[in-house]
Amino acid sequence: MRWRNLLFDFDGTLVASAPLHAEAFRAALAETDTAGARTFDYAPLQGLTTRAAFRRLGIVDAPALEACIARKQTHYRDAVRAGRLTLYAGGRRLLRAALAAGGANFLVTSGSADSINLALEVLDLKRLFAGVITADDAPAGKPAPDPYRICLERFGLEPEASLAIEDAPSGVSAARAAGLRVAGVHNSAVAQMADFYVATLAELSIVLQLDLPAETPQ
Repeated sequence: MRWRNLLFDFDGTLVASAPLHAEAFRAALAETDTAGARTFDYAPLQGLTTRAAFRRLGIVDAPALEACIARKQTHYRDAVRAGRLTLYAGGRRLLRAALAAGGANFLVTSGSADSINLALEVLDLKRLFAGVITADDAPAGKPAPDPYRICLERFGLEPEASLAIEDAPSGVSAARAAGLRVAGVHNSAVAQMADFYVATLAELSIVLQLDLPAETPQ
């Protein structure tokens, strides 16, 4: 495998979580701003931390911000526990194939540690990652390069041997600012930003010349 280390974003890259996040944001907003909930658009916020997303929505008062974050996270985690979070097709096989080829998988996400740990447990993915960086680890989230730089430093990874895999413009910007090559996936809006783009994780496996293992029951 050309890159020894694959650094995956989580939401929108490995899991189809956008509908759940959008629903959770709307539910949190509806408790204080019904009109804002009706007009809410999650697309511009993809790739941001929950805190940064609410700030972009104009919620900057500290008590109100903390309350919104807590409500949103509760709604999202309830959905994950209910089994509504789905892994993109080919995701598990790609992770397993990278390990079989002698590589290592890392997760670099804007999600909170509690939300990500819950999702990894529910989806049975923890054992497929050598390391995880969440919003709790980085002083500044994507599009700042901090999450990726921290991953490289904490796990002793060489940028030239590592490939970031992202679906959101903020994530691509963060990875490139950290000196990484980037594969874009699932979102054609990042096609011109990334070093190369594929529509699916199965296509990424082909580009990386990975032999996919047989499907196993999840």
